[in-house]
Amino acid sequence: MSVLSPAAGLSRQYVKLCSREDFEDPEFLRTLHEIEPGREDPGHLHRKYWEYAMLGLYLEEVGALREDAQALAVGAGHETPLFWLTNRIGRVVATDIYGAGDFADREASATMLTDPAAFAPYPYRADRLEVADMDARRLEFPDESFDIVFSLSSIEHFGGPADIRKAASEMARVVRPGGHLVIVTECFLGRHVLDSPLTQFGIRLATLGRRCGTATPWRRSTECFMPRDIQRLIIGPTGLPLVQPLDTSVSERTHENTIRWVDGEPTPETGEPYPHLVLKAHGAPWTSAFLAFRKP
Repeated sequence: MSVLSPAAGLSRQYVKLCSREDFEDPEFLRTLHEIEPGREDPGHLHRKYWEYAMLGLYLEEVGALREDAQALAVGAGHETPLFWLTNRIGRVVATDIYGAGDFADREASATMLTDPAAFAPYPYRADRLEVADMDARRLEFPDESFDIVFSLSSIEHFGGPADIRKAASEMARVVRPGGHLVIVTECFLGRHVLDSPLTQFGIRLATLGRRCGTATPWRRSTECFMPRDIQRLIIGPTGLPLVQPLDTSVSERTHENTIRWVDGEPTPETGEPYPHLVLKAHGAPWTSAFLAFRKP
C-alpha cells in the first residue's frame, strides 16, 4: 500500500473507519454544524454525517478550500456537501446517473438536473454549482481537471469488480497534480463465511433468489468490502498514495445499536434510530471507511 510519509503532516487520523468518538471532537462538531446545521447534536450520530464532517475537516486542513479551487463529486446525488462547497470554492461539479439506478428515487433524483436549489438546505452560490448526468466509469473530463475529487459511499454500488476499478482509476485521472481525491466506501469489521461471494451465490441458488438475490460468484449482494478488497479494487487502481495508512480499528462504543438489515428494512438493536454507525446483514457488521489520496 503506497502511503505518503510521514502522515503528510496532518493533525489527526483521517484514513480510518467511522468512530463514535469523533462525534465528541469540538472541531468535528464545528465542521458538521457548518455542513449540516443541527446534526451536530449528540443525538444524531449517523455515519453519513461522519462522512460529511470528515470531508470538510480534511479539505480545510490541507488548504483545498480556496476561491480558485474546482471540485468534482462522483455519485453525488444531492448531498449537502455540494452546497456547502459552493460557498467556499470557485466551482463544484456534481455527477451521477440521475433518474436511473437503485438510488433514483432516494438520493439521485432527476430533479437535481433541473432544480438543484430544491435540495439545498441553506443559501448557496448557485452560479458555482453544475450538475451533470454522467457514469462514474466514464468521466467526461480531460486529465487533471480538478483540484478536489470526492465520492461518498457510492463506489461500492458502481457494479462488479471491473467497474469499481475503472471508477477509481477515472477519479484519479481527473485530479490535478497536488490535488486531492477522497473516496468513502463501506468496510466490513471482521470476517464471516456468509460474506463470501461464493457463499452468497450459493444461498441465492438454494433459495431461488429469495435471499442474496444479486449475488454472483464474484460479487456479494451486500455491497461492502473487506480491507483487502479496498486495496485491490480502489486504492491500487487509483495509482495514488494514501496520505496515511488505513486504520481499521473501531471502539466497542461504535458498535452500540448495530443496525440490522432484515428483508431490506433497517432494524436498530435498541429500536432507536441513533446511533446509526454500524450495520449488519448476512455476516460481519460494517461501517464507513474514509480514504484520502494526494496526487504527487
